[in-house]
Amino acid sequence: MIPFNSTDPTFIIKMGSKKICEANETAIAGHANQNPVGKELMDVVHIVPNAGPNITPVYFDEGWFILKQETLLWEGSQHLKVRLERRKGVPDFEVMQSLKNMIGFLLHRVRSPLTGIQGYAELIEDNSDIGESQKYLDKITEGVDELFNLLDDLDDLEKIPLKRIDLNNFSAEPSKIINDIISDYPAKVQKNITLQETNYSAPLQCNSGDIRRILSFLIDNAVEYAPADKHEITISRSSKNSIKISHTGNSIPESISKQLFYPFVTTKARKLGIGLTMALLYAKRYYGSIFLTDNNPFRETSFLFCLPPSKDYQSSSLL
Repeated sequence: MIPFNSTDPTFIIKMGSKKICEANETAIAGHANQNPVGKELMDVVHIVPNAGPNITPVYFDEGWFILKQETLLWEGSQHLKVRLERRKGVPDFEVMQSLKNMIGFLLHRVRSPLTGIQGYAELIEDNSDIGESQKYLDKITEGVDELFNLLDDLDDLEKIPLKRIDLNNFSAEPSKIINDIISDYPAKVQKNITLQETNYSAPLQCNSGDIRRILSFLIDNAVEYAPADKHEITISRSSKNSIKISHTGNSIPESISKQLFYPFVTTKARKLGIGLTMALLYAKRYYGSIFLTDNNPFRETSFLFCLPPSKDYQSSSLL
């Protein structure tokens, strides 16, 4: 009897072979209730190559997992037990919908009094007798402007629709988009960003505007957290349907990395920590995801944006 001691999709493969010998109920259900025994694993799941030294992302049943494997002695011979581990530290869409509802409420309630404060500050500023009080008024105006900027960021997050996209309607050339993003940075930052040549030239099934948003968040994150004296950032298309953004040094603290894709998780006092959340939400609209694939101060910190293999998809709610 095979010890299927997990509800994660699990496959048994004979050592030295690529064919599935056995699968648990979750794996069968995820394969459209068709038993995958006899098929090659790569025909059932999509494994993302070249992801990182300690992680292998896998796409299966319209979701993303992390591949785990161990050897197993079964029927007198060595086999591999391949388990697709459900991701931890990634908010599901029920959580995000609740947060979006809360953000929408706060935006409505906070903008109104701030607008009033801003209006009164402008009236006071127009008074020619303000004199020495100008410096205090400047501080008020600066604080109100900063709050409005934060609210605008929250507004952007709240407006991301939680509905998947029909991938067949979109196509984007990532290298051109990446070059456009890099060109917006100051020259001293640009010179330390390397876009590696790739053997993959096929476009990605993603709206060009949304892929720009996703990659902008990831590149901004790398620029912000790379060492200030040398922004050594590498962008590469590590496989046909994935793009990796890496920087050296300044690894992410473990307390942060465990909740990295949740909003409001940040080490920056004046930041909301929603950039990676927004990138993930946009990626999920295209059946994609984002992985932290390396986080080592002696190697690099890397994020991998993944899209599923090209095939027909139908639009559906993410909830």
